[in-house]
Parts: sequence; structure tokens; C-alpha cells
Amino acid sequence: MRALWILLAALGIWACSEMPTHFLPPEVPLTVQLPILDSLVVLQDLLQDTTQVRVEAGTGNIALALEGTLSPVRLAEELGRVGTLHFEKTFLLNELEGIRRHVEGWEQAVLQLPLRAVNSSLPEPPATAVVPPTGEISVDSTIRLPEDVLAVAYREGSLLLILENRYPVPVTIGAAPGYGQTGMVVRTPGYGEWFFPLTATQSVVPPGERRGGVADPGGRIQIDLAGVVLTRSTELLFTFSSPGSGGQRVSYTAGSLFSVFMQPVGAVVEWMRVLPAAWQVEVVAELTLPHGAELNGGELHTLVGYMELQNGLPIAFRGEWSFPQLQQEGRPVARALAIGALGAVRHEVVLRGSIRLVPEAVDAGVIRVLRLRALLTVESPGEPVLLREEHGIAVRVVVDTLQLGFAWGSRLPVVSFEAEAQSEVWLQGNLGLLSQVELEFAELIVGVEIENTAAVGLQVEGTVEIADRNGVVMARLPVPPNRIQPARWERGSFVGQLSRWELRYTDVRLTARPRLVRFRWTVVPEESGTWAFADTSQIRGTVQLLIPVRVRVEQLRYERTWEWVGGESLRRQGQKVQRAEVVVEARNRFPLSLQLALLFLDSLGIVRVPLEGHLAFGAAPVGATGIAVSEQHTLQRFELRPEHIPAVLQANSVAVELVAWTTAQQYVRIRTSDYIHLRAMVRVELVAP
Repeated sequence: MRALWILLAALGIWACSEMPTHFLPPEVPLTVQLPILDSLVVLQDLLQDTTQVRVEAGTGNIALALEGTLSPVRLAEELGRVGTLHFEKTFLLNELEGIRRHVEGWEQAVLQLPLRAVNSSLPEPPATAVVPPTGEISVDSTIRLPEDVLAVAYREGSLLLILENRYPVPVTIGAAPGYGQTGMVVRTPGYGEWFFPLTATQSVVPPGERRGGVADPGGRIQIDLAGVVLTRSTELLFTFSSPGSGGQRVSYTAGSLFSVFMQPVGAVVEWMRVLPAAWQVEVVAELTLPHGAELNGGELHTLVGYMELQNGLPIAFRGEWSFPQLQQEGRPVARALAIGALGAVRHEVVLRGSIRLVPEAVDAGVIRVLRLRALLTVESPGEPVLLREEHGIAVRVVVDTLQLGFAWGSRLPVVSFEAEAQSEVWLQGNLGLLSQVELEFAELIVGVEIENTAAVGLQVEGTVEIADRNGVVMARLPVPPNRIQPARWERGSFVGQLSRWELRYTDVRLTARPRLVRFRWTVVPEESGTWAFADTSQIRGTVQLLIPVRVRVEQLRYERTWEWVGGESLRRQGQKVQRAEVVVEARNRFPLSLQLALLFLDSLGIVRVPLEGHLAFGAAPVGATGIAVSEQHTLQRFELRPEHIPAVLQANSVAVELVAWTTAQQYVRIRTSDYIHLRAMVRVELVAP
């Protein structure tokens, strides 16, 4: 027992000799957290060049603005393009102007009796004498027809007799021979005779007066023309008397005549035997402008067509045809014309250049028809010819092309036309750091700015086609009715007016970036009084496609660098770093897998965390449509190697490299509401030196 105590005492003395000469306090580690980043990355952050990128207010949606210039629509070609004009008619004998003058409306008297026919004892005129009364005198005289008419037979109409007394004494018509009634008889041997009854008022013709005209006392003296035949053998039979001058001396001359005029009215000729000489026949073809057009003037650039004449008369003609409303160098457009008896002729009509459109007097300032006149002069046949009512001249005029260059009026010759305007639209710049990007277009806003340089208001509607760079139409969308306001027409010049539209479409699915915008319109000119256009008139403008987009991404990269002062604060404290780790937290709503690298940078080098590769974060879960339905929360820790710690603490800036991708080349949708919320910090354990 005593030996045990001695051993314990020896061990105690030895142990005390090994105790330190002073006290050492324990080392207690201190943990410090230094923030590195706290950043929310959204789709807008991935777009570097925003030249044609818009962010919609309120929704934050990205929209691409693609712009281009529309190809112009030349309005003169549309508004002034008159459709085919056609005129075809056979002018029968009774419809031919010029021949009508030989059928009715004769101006010469068929019979003239001088005063000495009343009393042959009177001195030769001029003289002054007392005209004694005379008893009843019978007249049976062959009538005089116009020199070129040998005979004419009438089918219908009225034949008027007009009695004109230029005697200085009154004349009274008595009973017609064989009729026992006051009147006159016209007799044509071989054809018959026709009686003109006279009333008491009509039978007495005072000096210097007439009877038988519409406005004459007693009204018309007439019979039905049907069946009447007049030849150079036709006779006029009647009786007349005069009470004389009542014992008074009266003066008379060679022109003191009692005249009888025949005047066919509303006459339709059945046949006529004539010896025409210098007859002029006018044929007028009126080509009605379409849609009730009313032109006051302008210029015509092109007229292409033809004119055909088929002469059914046994008479040859020479003359010219003309468009009197179309003038070049101040004169109507005209061409010479010759056509043989029972012959035919065809003339091509090609007019180009600046041709003025001028109304004729008959137009009263408003052109509603384009008029062609053929003025034909008869080439004398040398012997009489027989003309029948079925004879005539057939006229055919066709205008295939009629283009107005400048015009004004009150009604246009067109009611609508189809027009097409297109534009290439471009996305200038790029989509920043996005790579291998496909855009999904779910909405489309088409903005149009149009200038109209015609004084014609236009209503348009139709479709707009959106095509890709290969011309493949990806969408065909309706264009509702819109108005293009007219230009102002001031002193012959046009001041263009701008019209702006905004067309918004939803549920549009475009499979590629648009390159071509094509409008197909039905254009309806407005009827609003006076209109005008020139050959330079057009609608022109620009188009802008504003496309709210969702981005479908296969791979993207995002890089950002900023200043970091966390290491400097530790260096000032002079404490020893025992251990350090980087903690990264990601809340990912992008439906993409993410890789993240942090880079600590100073003037001497770079420390990459992790040293090789990236920190990996999972993609947000997506639904059937490929759209993220919730965020993916991931927390990653990475301990720094001891040799890297000094470099990290010396860093003055920090950068982030973010790479996102999908697997198996499957595209997913990233919306503007998607995000990546990144937070990173350095956890440092410090001990006192």
C-alpha cells in the first residue's frame, strides 16, 4: 500500500514538470455569410437588341415590331380602267340622218302660182294696180319634188299641206273637183288620190298669212301618209277665188306668190327612187360608260378597239369617222373612210398618248357616253337607185381597252376593283443571347398607315396573308371594312391624306418568323360628289406587325458581371479563414434545365466555382402544352478548396454564367411571366490569428 502511494507521488511530480508556463485560451470558429448575388432573370433580360422589341404595358409581354413598305397600288390604273364598251346597231333607211331630210321636212314649195294666174290682165311685176275680183279658178298642176327624189312611198306618218299667200289680196279655197267639199286633192297616176278637207277658217287665206301649220288659224291641214305615193307625175287639184283689192291700187312683185308646201311628219318610207347627189349621211354610235359614269373632263391615255361598217345601201360613200370628244392638238381624233355600195369595212382603232377628253355641246358638260360619228358623203351613182326600208348601214364598235389617265367628274366608271399590296417585313438586329430560338406567335397586331393621293374616298375589306421567307402562307386573316380617306384636290394638284388602321388578331399560330405581308382587298370607291384622280394617284404606305410572342428555346446563355466587395471586408479584419463554401439557391420557373457557374475575378486571375463544369439545377415542371406550371426550388453547396480561398477573397468582381437547355432537342415554351430567381452567398468560417 505504501509502495502505491510512493508511485502516485512520483507520477504527479513528473506531470507537473510538463505543464505550460502560461495559459492558452481555446480557438472558437466564427461563421460569416457574404452575399454574392440575388438576381431575378426574366425573358426580357435575355434580349440585347431591342430596336424592334416592344414590352407591352401592363402584361409585360414581349412583342416584336416588324416593319416594311407596302407596294403601291396605282389608282389611275384601277379608277380609270373602263370596262369593255360595245355598240352594235343596224341603222335602217328611215333611221339614217341625212336621208331623213329627203324623206320629210321639205322646205321647197310643191306648187307656186304668181298673181297674174288670178288675172292675166294685170301688168308684169313689179307693178302697182287694182286687182279685180275673180271667180272660181281650177288648178291642176304637177307638183315639184326635191330634185334628187324621183318617187317615194310612205308606210306611215302624216302629210301636211301648208298654204302661204303672198298676194296683196285674200284667197279663198273652194270645193275640190269631184268631191263637192272644200279641200285639195293630191293624185298620183297609177297609185291613187288623196283628199285634204279644209275648214272655213283654213280655206280663207288673207294677204301675208298662212294656213295649215300647227300655230296657224284652224290648225293643221293633214292626211294619213300610209299608202301615199308621190312621184314627179303627182298632181295637185283645187279651186280658188279672190275678192280682189276692192278698187284699191296695190303693189306686187315677182315674189307675190300663192304657194303650197307638202310636209311629211313622222314619215316612214317604204321605198324611194332617188338620184342622190352630195347626200351626207351621219351614223352615230354611242358607247355608254359603265355604272352610270359622269365625266366632266380629263385625259385619255389608251384606247384600243375597232369599228366595222356594213353598207346595205346600193350607194358608195366617202367620208370620215371621228371621236369628237377625244382631242389631240385641239382637234377631234378623226380618220378617213371609204366604203363601196353593199360593201363592208373594218378599221382598227389604236389611240395612245395624251388625249384630252372634252364634252360636246350635246353633252351639256357631262360625258355619259363615248361617241363615234361617221359622216359619209354619197358618191353619185350616175343613175337612179331604189332604196327600200330594209336597207341600212350596220355599225359595230368595240372598245377593248379604255384607260383614263387624268379625269374628274361626279360618278366614277367603276364601282369596285380588286387590289393587292404587299411588303417584306424585317426584324433588324437579333434576339440577344438567345440561340437556336423558335418564336411562337399567338397574337398579331397589324398596323397600317396609308396615304391616298386621289380625291376619291375608298372603302376596303378583304384578307391579309402572312407568309414566311419562302413565301409559304402561314395565316390568312380577314380585314374588316376600313376607310381610306380621299386626298384634297386643290387647283389641279392633289394633297395626300393619311389613314391609320390597327387590326388585332388572336388565336394565330405562325410556325416561322413572318417575312411577307400581303393584303388582298376589294376596294369600293365612295360616291361623294366630285372626284378626281391623276396618272400619279396611288395608295401607298407602311405596315407594321406587332407580334406578342412566347419564346420556344432549345438552348440559351446568360452572362452578367458586377462589382463584389465582400472579400475586402474580411481582409480588413485580419482574421484567418478556416473554411469556406458557396451556397447557391435557384427558384427556376423556366421549363429548362440550368447550369450555373460563378466566377470570382481580380486583376491576377479567375476562380471558377465549381472549378470544372457547372452547378446543375432541374427544370420547372411543365404541363401538356410545354408551359411551366410551378417553380423548381434547388439548393446547392460547394466547398472551396484551400488554395482557392485567397483568390476569392482578393476578387473585386463576380460574374455568373447561366446555360439552359432542353433534352432530346425538344422545344419548350418560355413566357414573359417565367423567371429564374438566383441567390448565392459565401459561408466563411473565421478564427482569430
